[in-house]
Parts: sequence; structure tokens; C-alpha cells
Amino acid sequence: MPDTASLATYAQFFRIGLEAGICTPDEAREWALSVIERMETPPGEIIEVSWRKPLEYLIADLNSVEGDADLESASKWLLQRLLESLPASNDKLRRAVRQAMQVARSIDAMDLYYDFDRVDDGLQLAATTIYGTSGECREEFETAIRQYLAPSA
Repeated sequence: MPDTASLATYAQFFRIGLEAGICTPDEAREWALSVIERMETPPGEIIEVSWRKPLEYLIADLNSVEGDADLESASKWLLQRLLESLPASNDKLRRAVRQAMQVARSIDAMDLYYDFDRVDDGLQLAATTIYGTSGECREEFETAIRQYLAPSA
């Protein structure tokens, strides 16, 4: 994640990441603490994020961080993280696909959501040996993410 992004963009990265199970509450709190350390007068919302609270309150606190959030950047960071942490075995691939679907849904990127949904459907067919393989689904998933991450022309 670049240092030049707004606090709101980072907050949305963690909010969406928490909702999708890609980030942990401790990561969000550590980010907030690092912001507090760097700023002379940190925003109150950031201080709220740094406290240990139940997940739903943490998500609400992240959502209340003011500013213009770049949801596309936040989603790209999350999908890049998913791509980099894909398990070697295909048995856990479905979880990553579902997480990617949730990221796409969170930013209302429905074309991307349907690309991931198609991979999810393919994994179901491969699991029942009706059609395709999980390896082919992995390739399709990685391709969909890389196309989304590619710079726009």
C-alpha cells in the first residue's frame, strides 16, 4: 500500500478486508497506532480504531474515518494480497475466491464479482468431477485478479 493514500482509503481497505476475512483486527489496530504515532493531532476516528473492541464496532469505526476513500485502490490492495497468499493446494482456493467475491461486491464491481462467481461455480463442478479441474479454476481466478490489477490504458 502506498504512503500517499488517504486515511479514508486505508480505513476502507481494512473495513473491506475485515468483512471479507482477508485482514485481521490486530492489523487494523496496528495501522491506527502507526497513524497516531506519526500525527501530532490524529483524528478521533483513528484513535477509536486503535482500541480493542468487538469486530462490528471496529468496522463501524473504520467506516467513520472521514475523507475521500479510493475504493478501487483499496480493493486492488486486497486482491493483490489474496493473489500473493493463495494456498499452494487447491482445496483452500474456494475460500480465496469467496473472499474476492466479497471484495468485488463491497465496491459494487459487479463484472468482477461475476468473474469470481464463475470461478466459484467451476470449482463446484470440478469438485464433483462433472467438468473441469481445480487447477483450471485457479488459473482463471489468477487471470481475473491480474486483469483487474493491470493499469488502465
